[in-house]
Amino acid sequence: MELNKIRIPSLNKIFFKKRKSVGIELDSNYARVSILGRNGENLEFLVTPFEVELIGDNEQDGIILSQEFKRRGIDVKTANFSIPTSTVLVKNLSIPKVSEKDMIDAIQWNIREDLASLKSETVYDYFVICEDEDLCDVIVVIAKKEQIDRVLKVAESANVEVDIIEPSAIALLNLAFLQKEKADNLKKEKNICLIHLDKNDSYLLFSNKNTVIIQPITIDLNIYEKLDADAKEQEVIRLINEINYFFLTLQEPKVIYISGLFAKYPEIRAYAQLKFNARFILKDINPLQSLNIRHNNNLPIQIYNTSVSLAYRGLE
Repeated sequence: MELNKIRIPSLNKIFFKKRKSVGIELDSNYARVSILGRNGENLEFLVTPFEVELIGDNEQDGIILSQEFKRRGIDVKTANFSIPTSTVLVKNLSIPKVSEKDMIDAIQWNIREDLASLKSETVYDYFVICEDEDLCDVIVVIAKKEQIDRVLKVAESANVEVDIIEPSAIALLNLAFLQKEKADNLKKEKNICLIHLDKNDSYLLFSNKNTVIIQPITIDLNIYEKLDADAKEQEVIRLINEINYFFLTLQEPKVIYISGLFAKYPEIRAYAQLKFNARFILKDINPLQSLNIRHNNNLPIQIYNTSVSLAYRGLE
């Protein structure tokens, strides 16, 4: 089943069409919300980004969101939503240049085993990221339909219309790309790599001009918090070993962008940078810099990167 609600990010020049846009990172037990507006040529948060605890029931979670909007005096009519990266499968394909119908047929043939492996009703969308005279490099994003249904049902219960649904990792990739393009010394860098740490969903993402690879990272931050200093150090070493193993078969980037709860656990970043030495430079994905957002609050904004990126897409 194909569903155009799942969209790959547009990495083209930005044209602003709306004056306000809402991004909602929706997970099983929380939602993070960012609302961006345009003030002249600048962007600003219309309210400080915030997180809401959810219970995992679609209807009740929508009510919780609606009540939170009302409490904060926010009028939300439409929003862009994300689904957890762990609930999607990303497939990279090289397909001969053919008609759109033949391309869809080729994609369906190439992902048939992936669809069967998920053992659930699925939806997918695709995007051509690179092409030459003979071949097209295509990213296919496959998701369980129940995840899309959760977004639609939560939104309906919250009286919010859904504009875009995309995996949180793709939202972060879009943000990392925008940040890379603003750094003169990184514009020619062909690879983008990011590590995102979060409550339920931590992963490493690697992308170049024709590939997107998402690798889950095994780290339970709830357990990490309870460890003593020596045990925490060993956990970070294990994390570093996972990253090193990932790059055994890939060209290493100069910079690894970091996102999410790195902002809450700065010691993870500090120790990882110490171990990597000059091999990698760890750099925050910072939407205040990449999107020129005016914001004076001391809130660790990197925690809200996904919802900020989703909100920004609504202003494209």
